[in-house]
Amino acid sequence: MNKYNRDIIFLVKDARSVTPGEEYLNAVIARVDNIDGFCNAHELVNRNRITSKRSKILAAVQKEQLKPFRFLLNKN
Repeated sequence: MNKYNRDIIFLVKDARSVTPGEEYLNAVIARVDNIDGFCNAHELVNRNRITSKRSKILAAVQKEQLKPFRFLLNKN
């Protein structure tokens, strides 16, 4: 799941508030950036079926590329 690099830029007015801001931002991202959050936010479409089963979603994303006619849909 950590294949992707993320660049996040946030601007603060006061340099003293950078450290608490970084800690807060890290806590927010860590809470949603996990396998459970990924599986809850996506559905797998296989031609004419849509599934939200965690095992099928994880099996599909383990490979570098999805098989033909399979798509990940973001529920958000």
